[in-house]
Amino acid sequence: MRHYLRIVSLLALSSFCLGVAEFLVSGILPKLSSFYGVSVSEAGNLATLYALGVVIGAPIVSVLISRFNYRNQLIFTLGVFALSNALMFFSHSFMSALIARFIGGLMHGLFFVIATLVCLKAAPKSKTSMAMSLMASGLTVALVTGVPLGILVAKHFGLLAPFLLVAFLAAVAALLALFVLPKFSSKPANFKNLGVAFNFPPLYKGFLVTAFSCGSMFVVYIYMRVLLEKHGFSVESITNIYLYYGVAAMLGNLFGGKLTDLRGSFAALRFLLSMQVFALVAMSFSYHLPKPVVAFNAMAFGFFGFACIAPLKMLSGHLARTFTPDTPNSTIALNEASFNVGITFASLMGGLVARYISIDMNGICAALFALSAFSFLSFGLKKAYFHQK
Repeated sequence: MRHYLRIVSLLALSSFCLGVAEFLVSGILPKLSSFYGVSVSEAGNLATLYALGVVIGAPIVSVLISRFNYRNQLIFTLGVFALSNALMFFSHSFMSALIARFIGGLMHGLFFVIATLVCLKAAPKSKTSMAMSLMASGLTVALVTGVPLGILVAKHFGLLAPFLLVAFLAAVAALLALFVLPKFSSKPANFKNLGVAFNFPPLYKGFLVTAFSCGSMFVVYIYMRVLLEKHGFSVESITNIYLYYGVAAMLGNLFGGKLTDLRGSFAALRFLLSMQVFALVAMSFSYHLPKPVVAFNAMAFGFFGFACIAPLKMLSGHLARTFTPDTPNSTIALNEASFNVGITFASLMGGLVARYISIDMNGICAALFALSAFSFLSFGLKKAYFHQK
């Protein structure tokens, strides 16, 4: 399609909105705790409910709206997401804020199902992986610029003002979708379709590859600030390392798309996951080394971790078309849910390692996640990937 870049740009703007909404809470969590009169750990449920919504929204809500064409699905998703953030802005009770965050999470998971399918339909075959990377680039831009911008807006215009800004941008994206996105047809789905994928071992092995690959990043990322503070890094140094990490993640995301277009998702993932194992192991042994080494390690695992996004999505699409050609949407939806299942499991394991062993060992734990993904890919999916190719 000649104008697929306009479609991908719209999807990137949308993923930026979702990324800001997802990551922002961690940046203003103590202030949200004071605002709602709850403990910091209770305020953390604003992030937990959002993640739970993502896991539920991807497979379940996608079935409920599957009878509509993808343009209408996207407009609905962005519209409800805008309303959920507007509700967050007007929420002065903690319960209404939790509800708003859960609804936002539902739409977050649903969006990435729709966006993945739209990329597969809109982009030329030789450019599909790069289209996936550009679509997901909104998340990495949000990681680098969106969250600091949100914190700045909260400082000058009120604690909840960033959510109103996100609501406005999401509404603009929904309006643009009306004019930019063609009426790509969608196959109606049902809840039985969600179980079809589990009849094929290669598909649930693919879900595990996604979950472990995504989880490997977050075992370290969630606790990285605590680690850096433990080893005497200043606030300025920590801020710089997070900035370098975000820039590396953006570049890695684009690199992953290009590599997948050139080599295919299987070969790309084998290389990226093997490099991720080395980068994460190094994180457990570099904290006593000069600061530039630590910054480089953080950039390395950010680069290779986010480079995995495009090939993971392409692998899911290939397996879905190969094994569930009549219900590919449901299979892709389950794979999208796997991303956040991995994040949830990773945060749990990272916390257990930090509490009962040592927080310095989180890099080793994360490397085991990446190694598990590599193993499922190499020994469980090679034959399935080249099936009918």
